[in-house]
Amino acid sequence: VRTRLSDLRGGSVEIAHMPGFFDTHTDIETMRTHVHPFYEIVWFTRGEGVHTVDFTDYPVADNTIFFIAPGQLHSFDGSRSSEGHVVKICPHLLGGVLLKYNVFNTYDSVPYKRIAAGCAGSILGILSMIEDEVAKCDSVGHTDYLQSLVTMLLIKIERCNMVQNDAIFSTNRTAHRTFLAFRREIEHHFRSMHTVKEYAELLNVSTKTLTNYVAECSQHTPLEMINNRIVLEAKRLLRYSDMMVKEIAATLGFDDPSYFNKFFKRLVRCSAAESRTLE
Repeated sequence: VRTRLSDLRGGSVEIAHMPGFFDTHTDIETMRTHVHPFYEIVWFTRGEGVHTVDFTDYPVADNTIFFIAPGQLHSFDGSRSSEGHVVKICPHLLGGVLLKYNVFNTYDSVPYKRIAAGCAGSILGILSMIEDEVAKCDSVGHTDYLQSLVTMLLIKIERCNMVQNDAIFSTNRTAHRTFLAFRREIEHHFRSMHTVKEYAELLNVSTKTLTNYVAECSQHTPLEMINNRIVLEAKRLLRYSDMMVKEIAATLGFDDPSYFNKFFKRLVRCSAAESRTLE
């Protein structure tokens, strides 16, 4: 089994701790490529190896925190004695564009952050508060309080981020708000909307303005971001589904399978059929 879809086992948040986490999860759930419908934070406080996210390998180092969105493929190849924490979060607890489309769903940048060792204590403190609240599911305001704690956790990690050249976005800046909204709309509409003009109209800005805002926030152009998201989904379906190439093309909004094949080969440098057989 190369793909796995699981649900949280009760509650809106689950926190597990490594290395004990490896004792309660099979190789399929950790070492092999899998997918799930919740958000996941994987914090390696001490570890080494490789964490593969959507076909790209990323080195695991001490105090590296990975952010996995629903639908993303990932696996871990490394020591089962690694130490750290795994936080699973139901989608309804993540509110706001900033958290969902800056911390998660960052397909145009790396899916991890590295934090200073001095920040670990304060992050652990918030994790402890979340664990305490998870046990109080019948308390007044439980969901709202839990959502606030999750927000605090993500903001704290963001403030402690040490990854060089990682963009820091502010909702007070129009360009940043629009860029994050653009990320959101791509995630919602990449199967049916393939042009910059369509997204600009959806965001109520001109194509030139959208292009300028994206240039301020990313190393990719708007069209590159759109195309890369389409290709990523195509690669997922080619590798981990039984759909025929023409079915994948139709799913991704291509009426002509031959045009889809040309599009895919131009960006990936191999045909869709060839990509399916690559390991």
